[in-house]
Amino acid sequence: MMDDWTALIQITHYSFGKYLVTPDGEQWFPFFHLIYYGLVHLAGIHYSLLVLINCLATGVNAFLVYCFFRRHLMPGLALGLSVVYAVAALHHTVAWNAFYFGYALSLGLFLGALLLTDSYGRAPSGAKLWGIGLCALLSILSHNYPLVGLLALPLYLLLVRKSRSRRAVWRVAGVIGAVYLLFAIGYFSFAGVHAATSHNHGIFKGLPGYAYFLHMFSGAFLAPFFYLFWGFYHFPIPAYVAGVALLTLSLVVIWRWGEPGDKRLAVWALLLNLLPFFLISLTRYERAVDQAYVARYGIFTLIGALLLVGTAWRLGAPKISHPRWARALAGVMLAVMVGGQLFSLHLWTAKYLVISRAARKCFTVLNRDGGADGRLTAQDFAKFCPTAHPTITAAQAQAIQRLLQGKPKQP
Repeated sequence: MMDDWTALIQITHYSFGKYLVTPDGEQWFPFFHLIYYGLVHLAGIHYSLLVLINCLATGVNAFLVYCFFRRHLMPGLALGLSVVYAVAALHHTVAWNAFYFGYALSLGLFLGALLLTDSYGRAPSGAKLWGIGLCALLSILSHNYPLVGLLALPLYLLLVRKSRSRRAVWRVAGVIGAVYLLFAIGYFSFAGVHAATSHNHGIFKGLPGYAYFLHMFSGAFLAPFFYLFWGFYHFPIPAYVAGVALLTLSLVVIWRWGEPGDKRLAVWALLLNLLPFFLISLTRYERAVDQAYVARYGIFTLIGALLLVGTAWRLGAPKISHPRWARALAGVMLAVMVGGQLFSLHLWTAKYLVISRAARKCFTVLNRDGGADGRLTAQDFAKFCPTAHPTITAAQAQAIQRLLQGKPKQP
């Protein structure tokens, strides 16, 4: 579906090596291309296998979120928040689209780097430092979303762990700098400046204005808190009210009753969400601000939001006069959040049923060698393919058909 078709055209059109280094719009992620190439050949026409893999990857990421939350919150609270993350309906946008495995893969590798950074701050070792660098590099080579977000790793040691050894902070910062250098060399060698301007043609023409900062603020801070109460990107008014209220209340509680370490953790959580949007917003802010609320970004930003909520609860719950009231309030909040995810699931189901049926219709046409006139209509193809490819030729259709059926390319 959707971006899958662009990738299938590239796989059948280019050689294996050329496909690996070909950019996708403004992004360049050869490691994901390598993984996706293998997945396409493994699954063939069985798209459900790719959906299953995306679901399993989301489950692994939810477990990694739990492992990280356990470093800062009580076990029960960490488990509850990670369950909210695991059942978040926004994961459907990643699970249903095979190509979006890149988001899940990138997040998992980033979380691996984050856990290694936390461990390195406690007990430095060369192996952990190499692991941080490898996970960080593969994360941005799987998807470019966390590119600037990698700065959160040395900032974690500086702000949260307050490492006694400044050398540890500088070493992690040096590793991230080396990762940036390697990525920059690869990006400008194989993607180039033209890729960076593919979606935002005015990116280098002047300083961004109000629309840029609105896009960044919306994606980094508002969207994840809205998604806590509703799983679909068309939010009802109660989700707006509850999201803004919870964000405000969490920050007030942390600043009112938090120790310096709690406040630094809150600042880091805000930076964790904000840093990726410096580039995301720069390349997309010329589009409608609604694009900042797309669900696929939420698999990253929901982590920072839940960490703020968990920290505020850890500080605020003891202030409630009776433990029973605290437990009751926790139960109500959990029920409201999970309920919002459950009640919005049918919207995702309806959305992807339409898309998947259109994709199946397309594949049926592909199996008829591209249709009677050798082309799909732009109207049909535009339902599930980026507008950069409004039509598909008969030769491309036949090549994709042979690829998915495991047949060799025609000479």
